[in-house]
Amino acid sequence: MDLRTLNYFQVLAEELHFGRAAERLNISQPPLSRAIKQLEDDFGVLLFERTKRKVLLTSAGEELLVQTKQMISQMASIKKRLKIVGKGESGNLRIGYVGATMHSDLPNLLKLFHEQYPEIDLNFEEQPNINLMQSLNNGTMDAAFVRTWLNPKNLEEKIIMTESLIAVLPLKHELSHHKKIKIKDLENENFISFARDCGPTIFDSFLELCSTSGFVPKIFHQATQLNSILRLVESGFGISLLPASIAKNNNLNLKFIPLDNKIENIPLIMLYRKENANPSLWHLLNTISS
Repeated sequence: MDLRTLNYFQVLAEELHFGRAAERLNISQPPLSRAIKQLEDDFGVLLFERTKRKVLLTSAGEELLVQTKQMISQMASIKKRLKIVGKGESGNLRIGYVGATMHSDLPNLLKLFHEQYPEIDLNFEEQPNINLMQSLNNGTMDAAFVRTWLNPKNLEEKIIMTESLIAVLPLKHELSHHKKIKIKDLENENFISFARDCGPTIFDSFLELCSTSGFVPKIFHQATQLNSILRLVESGFGISLLPASIAKNNNLNLKFIPLDNKIENIPLIMLYRKENANPSLWHLLNTISS
């Protein structure tokens, strides 16, 4: 017994005529008769009462018709579901990130992806850069988002977006009323920055901007958490240069002012293994990098 035979049975049960059923199935009558006879032999019961004038379902045939319709419907659903899974439109994605990426447009990009592919479950995990690379290499993670070029072996790096640094000042700072600020104007300021271990690209870009403007910045404190930097700046301990997206959705007493000489850009980078067989990964990559 197979689905084709059950389909033959269902059509005959609906038509109750071998000639019409065979025509509907686009086969000749003898193969249909053999299939029904084999089905009856397999079950050990008569499914149809046959006379010269008519074909009728037996009680066993009526029960099999109910079960057959359910099975065929279930198989159609399974086939449709497997097709969706095979295309990567359903499944699971394990996504890692460093904390700094959550202060970019990444959350909105992931939300957009989730709206387009609601049947793909997203599992998030925050880890340091080195742990993310290890997780990608050992296959326990599908993709990771970082803000630093890591040049890893065996992994692909895809730049998703870049953004410039922006000056972050206390609300009552003497430069807070400016529409733009030149880096040179910050030469005598105390800076609150990310520790290089936590944000090497942001830290190096900050130093490069100052160096290009002819001075070495006075770093008052290096923090590992963004909120620490913002609260210290808010309290007047210094200023900071941070990615421009930091200014969004922030209700602290701070001023975020663009730099007049924007040279350095901070990337948002997606890491993944090119050999990853999870088809959902490629939907993610195409959606957020388009």
